[in-house]
Amino acid sequence: MAFALVQPHSAPTDHNQSVPDPLAHFKAIPWCAALLADRAIVSVVVPDRRPLPTGESNFVRKTMNSPTTVRASVSFMRVVKPAGAAAATKKESGEKENKKDGGEEKKVQKKKPLSKSEPLLSGGGPDNGEDPRNPFLLFNALADLGEDCTSYVGTMHGGLYGVLMDEVMGTAANFQTEHGAYTVTFTTRYRRAVSPPQVVLIRGRVVRKEGRKLHVRGTIEDKDGNIMAEGEGLWIAMGKNVGRSQL
Repeated sequence: MAFALVQPHSAPTDHNQSVPDPLAHFKAIPWCAALLADRAIVSVVVPDRRPLPTGESNFVRKTMNSPTTVRASVSFMRVVKPAGAAAATKKESGEKENKKDGGEEKKVQKKKPLSKSEPLLSGGGPDNGEDPRNPFLLFNALADLGEDCTSYVGTMHGGLYGVLMDEVMGTAANFQTEHGAYTVTFTTRYRRAVSPPQVVLIRGRVVRKEGRKLHVRGTIEDKDGNIMAEGEGLWIAMGKNVGRSQL
């Protein structure tokens, strides 16, 4: 699936999503606007939902693209420091916080963690196969879920947790390969119920790369950063083009 790179204030019209301007749609929601304003973002993209003649990705492009399923979707990528470097930065910050200034302890306001999921932010770095020329970026997708995503009344169908994370985590895996990657194993850990209609944040990141093997972690999070579900999977890089379905 192709992504159309856009500028933060543009209003693309050829994406075939139900909402005319998905980017403006999410920027009108305060917590989404705050995420999209992150200076560490590499790019903001509006997923192309136009059907392909081959029928590839019809589930995402058609079935999950309607006013009552996924009404709008915007994706963005951001840089994440490898776990070791992040820990060192945290330690240094803690040391600065404990320093005294004129006999009084100088307090430093702690930054809000990027995610409450430690596995998502783990790994990376040379020891985990990360190439600085193609870093393990954190892939994010904002999705406005409609009422037809439910199973029990007011509760999203359990299978969709895996679908949403698989698409974003698979995108992260694809960006580490030349021809794309296939899912080999996938585990979903349910934490809280998603209650459509609801906007959620779906995240995915490669945390380790071993030859053709790509170990990927993911989450579904709500507006308060609560973890609704966590995903863990293994992808295998393919030797030929297998397509690149992306949420």
